Amino acid sequence: MAGMLAPAGVLAPAAQAADEPSSCAGSPAVTPFTDAVQQPPVAAPDAPGHYTLTAEKGVHQFYSQWPAVPSLGYSTANAAVSYLGPTIATKKGTPVDVKLVNKLPAKTDMFGFGEPDTSNGIVMHRHGGLQAPASDGIPGQEIFPGQSRTNHYPNNQAASLLWYHDHADSVTSYRVYEGLAGFMPMTDNIEPLLNLPSGNFAKAFILQDKTFNAKGSLCYTHAEPEFFGDLPVINGTVAPYQQVAPRRYSFTLVNGSDSRFFHLSLKQVSGAKASAPKMTVVEGDSGYLLQPAAVRDLLIAPGERYKVVVDFTGRGRREWVLANDAAVPFPDGGGGADIPQLMKFVVDQPLTSPDRSSVPRLIRETNNLIPPALSLLTARLRTVTAGEIAPGMPLLGDATALRKFTDPATETPQLGSTEAWAMRNYSPDTHPIHEHMVEQRLVGRWPAVFDDKGNLLSVGAFQPPEASESGPKDTFVSPKNAITVWVGTYNIAGTSVWHCHILSHEDAFMMEMMRPLVVGSAPQTQLPRVLTMARLDRLVRQP
Repeated sequence: MAGMLAPAGVLAPAAQAADEPSSCAGSPAVTPFTDAVQQPPVAAPDAPGHYTLTAEKGVHQFYSQWPAVPSLGYSTANAAVSYLGPTIATKKGTPVDVKLVNKLPAKTDMFGFGEPDTSNGIVMHRHGGLQAPASDGIPGQEIFPGQSRTNHYPNNQAASLLWYHDHADSVTSYRVYEGLAGFMPMTDNIEPLLNLPSGNFAKAFILQDKTFNAKGSLCYTHAEPEFFGDLPVINGTVAPYQQVAPRRYSFTLVNGSDSRFFHLSLKQVSGAKASAPKMTVVEGDSGYLLQPAAVRDLLIAPGERYKVVVDFTGRGRREWVLANDAAVPFPDGGGGADIPQLMKFVVDQPLTSPDRSSVPRLIRETNNLIPPALSLLTARLRTVTAGEIAPGMPLLGDATALRKFTDPATETPQLGSTEAWAMRNYSPDTHPIHEHMVEQRLVGRWPAVFDDKGNLLSVGAFQPPEASESGPKDTFVSPKNAITVWVGTYNIAGTSVWHCHILSHEDAFMMEMMRPLVVGSAPQTQLPRVLTMARLDRLVRQP
């Protein structure tokens, strides 16, 4: 099958008659783990507190044996345009402005992907950021070739794994696939005191999957409800390797794929047999876990982020692959190429100084001390739904109906209020649901049975979150045939969106799996009060 990688050998090409951008018949052969993974440059401001990101069409070499091919990216004052954008490092209490400049070609389908809108308008959304609606970067805020727009980020939130990506209406999936995305982490005064691996021992990896044409150019299509590539691409490099020393490292993982979930673990591929390096999740989407979670494997959905400390101590002269066994599509499979190996870690670097880093038993941050159950005391329960109006046509809705993006807003929290959202997913897919401009926590899940119209027939026993999901979050894995509940307080007024972060679902042109989110002054007294976990359990079981 195209996309199957092995520690050694060559990936056989799939049959392909011509270099046809719309066919995506299969990528050419590659020898995995040939190229070193690269870290994106760190953007320098062009003035104190001010960055300029210029979106441009450029070229990028995804694999050393292929030529450089057209892609999109961002340039800054100190970084030329390349696939993806430079890292913009921010700090709590230090506001920044980011000017987005559109230098894309005007009114053309740049890659022949059959885009539904070829005006080449772009939007930059700081995913997970607590910014005002005018700077949030949502559909309707597009700037077109030759235009610019400045977003203001107050940076009044705790350390968090923010990233940025294009969010233009109906073409978000195309723009992210073509390269308009990057990492924008937030730090604070607490984070440097944690003694986690840092500096050269902290790496960030944007995980994606792509398909390439015979000559190595990008291929992408919306011929199916989701898109699954047949090769792993990490920070813009196909199936790379990372050299490490026998010590602890901090790896930030960003799932920047269109539709692919990754279920990750470390598998040894060379050297004397040893147990797998210990992995500890210390941070999720929007902040640190109060109690770091030791894991053997980790599920990460499109749009989710995790920081994982991996301990290679005592494992020198060995090699490990970052393995993946998530079904495609998730969770049932049967719809795309498997990608069982993403990248390789080669433990061959000298340990030049003692490793004095550590993983704290507790990480007390400003946003992780209040447990979700305590937030329920003041919360009201809002029921939302995910379903299909026809096979391959998923939509989101409220408690009464599935709705299109253009339908009037039905999710209208009151400013300053706390709401628990119960996502009833009766679609055939697991959806990662993301709300803009609000920080939340996962309460848990209930298995459920629905009829084909979404009517609730039965509800099973409550399932608490995985330990790795216990921190502040903004993107929630919402399994099919389940009710998933998260809770948060709405402290930013105005109109934004909530949506599935499977980008092909978000984008489905006029039928987007995306809905308005309007935070205003109207009390939501029609929603029941939650108060306790016991009462929440009773409420989610009501038809």
